[in-house]
Amino acid sequence: MLKNPIRLGNFQNGLTSLGKLEQNKWVTMDNVDIHTEVGIATCNLDLSVESSTPNEPCYSAIVPDGTVYFASKSTGKLWRRTVVGTYTLIHTNVNGAHRGIRYFNGNLWFWTATRLGYFDLSVTYNDSFATGTNFRQGIEANNSLLIANGRFTARLDSGNVFSANEFVVPAMFEQTILQNIGDDVLIGTIVSTEVAYCKFFLWNTVSSSWSYEDEVFEIGANTFVQIDNLYIAQCGTEGRFYYWTGSRMAYFRKIRGITTSLNWQNYTNLGNRPLYLNGSKVYSFHKEDNALPAAVVAEYTLPVIGASVIVQAQTLLISTSTAVYTQDTNYATAVIESPEVQTQISDIRVKYDAYPEGIGIETSINGASYVTQTPVVDDLRREVYFNGGVVDGYTTQVRITLTPSGSNVPKIKEITLQ
Repeated sequence: MLKNPIRLGNFQNGLTSLGKLEQNKWVTMDNVDIHTEVGIATCNLDLSVESSTPNEPCYSAIVPDGTVYFASKSTGKLWRRTVVGTYTLIHTNVNGAHRGIRYFNGNLWFWTATRLGYFDLSVTYNDSFATGTNFRQGIEANNSLLIANGRFTARLDSGNVFSANEFVVPAMFEQTILQNIGDDVLIGTIVSTEVAYCKFFLWNTVSSSWSYEDEVFEIGANTFVQIDNLYIAQCGTEGRFYYWTGSRMAYFRKIRGITTSLNWQNYTNLGNRPLYLNGSKVYSFHKEDNALPAAVVAEYTLPVIGASVIVQAQTLLISTSTAVYTQDTNYATAVIESPEVQTQISDIRVKYDAYPEGIGIETSINGASYVTQTPVVDDLRREVYFNGGVVDGYTTQVRITLTPSGSNVPKIKEITLQ
């Protein structure tokens, strides 16, 4: 037994961006809640199907009464979700697959790559109100709907007057994402998937030119994530994030092991917790207290690939190619993988705060595959450990599985290696 046990805690620090040797963060945190009780890791709510239609990947938008609309990315179909969760197919856009959807000025606006249309929230649809060249993300800014449109920013003003070429960036760039920053708009771009740099332009929405520009050496700007007053852009293909300093983009952090691409609607905010959808996981960027770091953790896991996220009140809605998912009343099985400890270990103990059942321990010795161990519960010391010890190991990683039982969930405080 080690004279000085290695204590792994600090769950509130979230996932590592540096690798398995960073000792105060975690390699894997799937379906883990680290914010409800700071310092404790437990299971998060599971995700389940709310509706099997729309069964196509969609963009989504919410209107003032809480109704959510879904616009298919693969066809022209448009669905409505009421505040009680009833879905109805209400329209099919004759111009085909959508590129975006947004409420503005009393209408629901939806667009394909080249056509802007609207629904007056009553009976009137116009699929071809205006024409563009390559529509992408749209935002409301300074009493206008602004839409990325190839090199240009298109504007729909408060009188529903449309201009396709309101603002232009240099010829080699195409606008991909837009973000309100005070009275200005930050515009992210792409050159092509074969060119490993892009630029950001800060525009005051009035001038014909930009206030600042900065280059980022990544293949395109993919989405914005807002953490309080920190404006973060996910760029490139390898999960790196950059933040706006006021005049430049600066490196923020990376989510290890993910592949990223253009999808402007994979960010939302649930209860002041920024959520970022990537593949089948929904990550949060959050700190429960201002003195804590902004931790990243995979709070939710889907059985399929997600297409977009939106929040209605406190309901998380995730569009996929098969259904729309939301939070369940049951909890998901949580998985936590520790950093690698470079010393020989003979005993592993998981100290718990609550143990209804289901704290599993697996070990990886010298980088080998994980081996499931037989857990033993010590009620007196409030810990779970395993029989047998670790044999001939000079590096060790531990994977902990927290299995819920109905509304009862395990809560752990620390993993001790000795």
